[in-house]
Amino acid sequence: IGMNIALTNSGFGIGAYLMRSISATGSFVADAMITTLKDDREQRFFGFFGESIIPNKQNYVHVIPLQFGFQKRMFKEQIEDNFRPFIHLAGGPTFGWVSPYYLDTNFNGRRDNFEPPMDIFSAFPKGHFEMGFGGTVAVGAHFGTSKKTSNGLRFGFTFNVFPQGIYVLEPAVKTAT
Repeated sequence: IGMNIALTNSGFGIGAYLMRSISATGSFVADAMITTLKDDREQRFFGFFGESIIPNKQNYVHVIPLQFGFQKRMFKEQIEDNFRPFIHLAGGPTFGWVSPYYLDTNFNGRRDNFEPPMDIFSAFPKGHFEMGFGGTVAVGAHFGTSKKTSNGLRFGFTFNVFPQGIYVLEPAVKTAT
């Protein structure tokens, strides 16, 4: 049992995991994390008095991916036990909470200049639940010789898919071609 801290394109995440050995080189892994999702095109601008705005932002998205998978230790016979490289594959459901970025007072589905942005805390109760799925493909290594604790570092690709789609930016925002 342990905890993990993630650094992603969208910011930071914190989570917990359970790992159980099923062979000399394989382990079952269950992993849960709390993090946010953002669009790569988001840009935050700050005013003179510290206020900020993200143009064309429509929603905050908070996710809890719950993933189950397998971790395989690599090169057990060639490398000492104080450095244990591994590959990691996992997948499972992703629970999402979508909250509005602004208070849509005229209910037209887009932010007008007179509609104030909301912070994460005031927007959270106005949100709704979305269900999706996700997965992780990663490589990493555990360090040290202790049998009671495990320190490690993992680099990988994690994805979350919501079949019904979630707009993080307003639908009118297009990508450059």
